[in-house]
Amino acid sequence: METEEPFYNDVFDKVWIASLQLRSEHARTKRNLKGKSVVIPVAYKKRIFYLLNAMTVLVDSNLYRELLFLIKEKRFSMSRLVDLFVYLSRAHHEARIVDKALRNECKNGIVIYSYRFEYQPYVAMLLKEKWGTNNKIISRAHRYDIYEEQHKNDYIPLRYQVLNGIDCVYPCSEHGSNYINKRYHSFNAKIETKYLGTKDRGIRNYKFNANDVYEVVSCSTLTKVKRVDLIIDALASIDDFKIKWTHYGDGELMPEIEKYAKDKLEPKENITYNFIGNVSNDILMEEYKRSNYFAFINVSSSEGIPVSIMEAMSFGIPCIATDVGGTSEIMGKSEYLLDSNCSYKQVSNSIRKMASLSKSDYVDLCLNARLKWNSMFNADTNYMDFVKSLLEKDDSFEKDTNC
Repeated sequence: METEEPFYNDVFDKVWIASLQLRSEHARTKRNLKGKSVVIPVAYKKRIFYLLNAMTVLVDSNLYRELLFLIKEKRFSMSRLVDLFVYLSRAHHEARIVDKALRNECKNGIVIYSYRFEYQPYVAMLLKEKWGTNNKIISRAHRYDIYEEQHKNDYIPLRYQVLNGIDCVYPCSEHGSNYINKRYHSFNAKIETKYLGTKDRGIRNYKFNANDVYEVVSCSTLTKVKRVDLIIDALASIDDFKIKWTHYGDGELMPEIEKYAKDKLEPKENITYNFIGNVSNDILMEEYKRSNYFAFINVSSSEGIPVSIMEAMSFGIPCIATDVGGTSEIMGKSEYLLDSNCSYKQVSNSIRKMASLSKSDYVDLCLNARLKWNSMFNADTNYMDFVKSLLEKDDSFEKDTNC
């Protein structure tokens, strides 16, 4: 969204960004807004807060519609009931905060855009109801907010009500669109894939076999779904050439991953590694352009459509990745697209295969990566098209009415 935000200036007179579920650790890092956006911070609250305030949602008719749906589908359980109350209580609480922040603003002509497709579009629906205006509501959709089996109880509340109440959902991959269409086929007309994109920062100048070391890079949060331990196992199985691995990103598994890397990789004389942690996107992009990364590796068990791969390919860095979510839409029919449940040996074999390429074949691989990115995931093209579509989709939407 940081990349997308400047494009709002070309279409909208005013922009507000309601930063929902803002944790204290998030607030320590501020992104520089390049447009005219004003941020509305909405603080994170624990689930117990929303459960204690659940009385406020007893007047919401969608609570009872959803309960009847769960009972009819034989999906009712106490854990799903808790999820439903937290969902509704959170949405009502955050809608009140956003409404208060915009109390002096004219509500006509506001497009309400949700970047996520979980409870956030319901916040938009509540705001539209409070304001009594003909606001257009649209939502992007990514991974966790699409694939219901990624949730503990295989459940995201109020799917039918949300799809019925908003104007359009834009999944970031065809894989995501197909998933929603299959489950909620009566709303197919509202589903349209809109790819994300990354900035064009130029192509790197790769130095072949610099210091006889193949440098590989990965970038992700350190969580279970990212399977960074699989990268460690793959590297540990390579003995026939020198490798330097750099990982960008932090997360809850950082101590565990660092220990695992120390145990598996430090005994090997041909491998060095470095955990950089979190850096700003600008710094990361400069590193991609400056450093001599031979390949980018992503072995996630689940993805929406990975921006990390788009970023790497924009510099002409070839990728080795698992075929999950929309990854194949970025990489195409690449021989370096691995099975979703691949073993560490398959990962290490792909690294070896890429390292064995001739100079000309490797250059072709780099150029093809760059061309694929430019044709499908260039931010200048994708985000301008997306922002314009916010006003074009609904003919009944009134942009300017007495404001």
